[in-house]
Amino acid sequence: MTKRSILLYIFIGLIFVCLTVSTALAQGNSFNFQGRLNDGTNPANGRYDLQFRLYDAIVGGNQIGAVLSRPNTTLIDGVFSITLDFGATAFNNPTSIFIEIALRPNGSPNAYTILGPRQQLTVVPFAVRAANATNADNATNAVNAQNAVNAQNADNATTATNSLSLGGVAASGYAKLNVLNTGDLRTTGALAITGPMAITGDASQPITSNGFVKAMLHVNANGTILRCYNGITGATTGNCGFTVADTTIPGGLYRIDFGFRVNDRFVSVTTISGSPVNIVTSYNFFNNPNPNQIYVSTHITDVDYQNSSTPNPFMIIVY
Repeated sequence: MTKRSILLYIFIGLIFVCLTVSTALAQGNSFNFQGRLNDGTNPANGRYDLQFRLYDAIVGGNQIGAVLSRPNTTLIDGVFSITLDFGATAFNNPTSIFIEIALRPNGSPNAYTILGPRQQLTVVPFAVRAANATNADNATNAVNAQNAVNAQNADNATTATNSLSLGGVAASGYAKLNVLNTGDLRTTGALAITGPMAITGDASQPITSNGFVKAMLHVNANGTILRCYNGITGATTGNCGFTVADTTIPGGLYRIDFGFRVNDRFVSVTTISGSPVNIVTSYNFFNNPNPNQIYVSTHITDVDYQNSSTPNPFMIIVY
């Protein structure tokens, strides 16, 4: 029998026995492929060079993956068993996979002879496992994706709830209990505190609101400002935005300009002197119409302030 007729008989007698999953499937994309070749009516024995290709159609079509060569394959009683790996994407469409086999005697210089027609890889363990694996991967991805969405929604919900509860105030603007608050703490409504309240910074308040001190000055007898606090701007250095001027009247008459309206506020003045003194305070001394100014006169008791020449230092607080 010639070599050509031997291959022809092999072609006619090709029988696929099974296609099983490789034991290493979980670690890769390989699978075990088994087949049976007949030489005429008898099982083929010996060594052959085999080639395998995958296509997406029984005739023509597109090749899937690379060409896999298995030279020097031993056939015993016509049966061979080899491991094939066409890559991770070879079985993306398990309903349209066809395998083409070509062979020649081992070491032959002649071209491979294609055994046809191509055989479809259909419902076999590998294909079933591949489909299930794809579904499992998709299911896992879907669950993970949903979990990610849920997690994002949870974060968004928490953020939204916090924003609604705090009026959209950034975390740096929170007032924390039993923790040092280093930011700018503000309130527009009534603030009720039943326990101790410790403030490490200065407290300021708009001139239109009540409750906090609006101004404090310690003025020397010569009219210089020794200490001061501006409750509107929070200033504590220099003259704090205030000016003190002597007047032409002797006896310690001072005109204080606060830089903001004070003729509708409450005022307290205390002198710092070793002798009893009288205090005269006026918002409109000499019919002065400036609402930002207060006049303060300090003089010794029972002495006419217009004839007194003994000025006294004093402290003034505006509420």
